[in-house]
Amino acid sequence: MSQPPENLEPQQQQADSSKNHAVQGNQNRAVQGDNNRAFLGDSNIVIDGNNNTLIINHNYSSEEVINASVKSVEETKNTLQNKEYDFNAEPEKEVRARSKLKPSLRKYRFEYAEVVKPSGLFGFVRKPIINSHRKEAKYFVEDLGGGVELEMIAIPDGNFFMGSSEEKNTSSSKVPQHLVSVNSFFIGKYPITQKEWKAVACLPQINRPLVVDCSKFKGDSYPVEQICWDDAVEFCDRLSQKTSRDYRLPSEAEWEYAARAGTTTLFHFGDIITPELANYQDYKDPKSSREVFHNQTTPVDNFKFPNLLGLYDIHGNVWEWCMDHWHDSYKKAPNDGKAWVNNRDNQLRVIRGGSWNDIPESCRSASRKKARIDEKGSYLGFRVVCC
Repeated sequence: MSQPPENLEPQQQQADSSKNHAVQGNQNRAVQGDNNRAFLGDSNIVIDGNNNTLIINHNYSSEEVINASVKSVEETKNTLQNKEYDFNAEPEKEVRARSKLKPSLRKYRFEYAEVVKPSGLFGFVRKPIINSHRKEAKYFVEDLGGGVELEMIAIPDGNFFMGSSEEKNTSSSKVPQHLVSVNSFFIGKYPITQKEWKAVACLPQINRPLVVDCSKFKGDSYPVEQICWDDAVEFCDRLSQKTSRDYRLPSEAEWEYAARAGTTTLFHFGDIITPELANYQDYKDPKSSREVFHNQTTPVDNFKFPNLLGLYDIHGNVWEWCMDHWHDSYKKAPNDGKAWVNNRDNQLRVIRGGSWNDIPESCRSASRKKARIDEKGSYLGFRVVCC
């Protein structure tokens, strides 16, 4: 509740303390002090002094205020009780609803890749051909303080087929393939970096403490890892409190919808993966392989080509937490794009995207895996969503 201004006009300051003062205002005020003062507002006002209490009805002139009759405190209480005021009630805490701040959108142009399998000529195995195409995306920048910025890409609403078709050797956790409708949202251009993590981890705690320097592989532009599900949720809560926007982990449907970016291939750039486009591992014959594998995380902007929506590191580098509880298949899965959460306490959550330590099959757009909410590892990170 707002307090009356301390500094009155000079002639008012010099007035005798036993006299009443009239001050115009627009809101109801209850003022308690040594001297009687009347604050003229649009509604009833109660001023409790050492001697008397004044009640001033709305729309009175300042002259009428000064000449207002003096009533006893008990009579004043009786008057207010008739208006159903409760003098014994505890003061209500101010509840601030998080405002829906509309972000200022920018545009950025990028190139995405399309991988074409080459034909074997004269028995020689040729490298995949990478074609590039230009595209444009919209995004906004969230200022995290200290020069740290979080880029959020706009994802339009739409429909897509989630999961894999029931082909031979397809994991039962990826079927049945089903049509899902997704509302528009914003998602991180990159997985959360260590620089972004540190900026938010230093903010006031909401539900649990966060370790500021928790990653195994160090670097400001490297993805934060060794993050459990509860840590990721706490990060979102702190970010929401700072920015007055609703940040959270993506639902599994939102993640796959953004990852596919309108494609139906195994990866967003085609059916072939190459170390030139993603950070993964191939254990088939690593010693004889001519490909270079990193054997650790890489900076989130290490690879040139994002997907068709402008998102980087969709395949490999770190697994990414989702909001959903783990289910062994998509039977009875929701089709509205929201997180699939059980009423019972489920300790398993969904992770998507694969990591630097996973084979290509685990890094596909439809690939999914389960992890305990307290699981941590140098392969586990996340990116955030804002609606």
